[in-house]
Amino acid sequence: MARILAGFPTAGGMHEMTSAFMACLARRADVLPMPVTGRPHDFARNGLVRILLASAELTHLFMVDSDTEPPLDSLEMLLALDAPLVCGCYPVLMGAGLRWAIANKDGDGRYRLLERLDSTTEPFEADAGGAGCLLIRRDVFEMVKWPWFRWVEHRDGGQMSEDIYLFRKCNKAGLRVVVEPGVICNHYKTINLTALLRTQISGPKNKDD
Repeated sequence: MARILAGFPTAGGMHEMTSAFMACLARRADVLPMPVTGRPHDFARNGLVRILLASAELTHLFMVDSDTEPPLDSLEMLLALDAPLVCGCYPVLMGAGLRWAIANKDGDGRYRLLERLDSTTEPFEADAGGAGCLLIRRDVFEMVKWPWFRWVEHRDGGQMSEDIYLFRKCNKAGLRVVVEPGVICNHYKTINLTALLRTQISGPKNKDD
């Protein structure tokens, strides 16, 4: 029988809808909810893995970000796929626009986020998924060694998120994530809409034009 550690890492506060989802999970006998506050996400995620591995009873780690609201039946749907790595779907706002937090590697080995979900309702495999709604079986962390999560800053200014860091290691071990397109999560962000449209604002014209 599955026994799930439900981790909610947050560097600050938690969205009220995420809190409500955590409260619903806390009513389940097979779930141990564990909010981790005031820590960088990679530190918090690694701490959750240590808690998982320290208990022989825990079989899975279910991670939900503090600004993400999965459907109430998401855990059942993810468990039903019976795969080492399973994730739900949620959008992220990138410089190029909205994308899904699901990625495949291109020819250069770079992870490219999906621009859209196909119309199929069937689960499918991908190279990476977002840790905002991610179910990981215990044996993955026994196969992929520490550090499981790590935020990486490159000298050229580029970055690698801690979830992509995990999936790079999983991919090298022959593991991919199964995506459940039936689990569509709300993802709450506070954004400056003016900044999104600033590129459309015309500047002063040159008198010689």
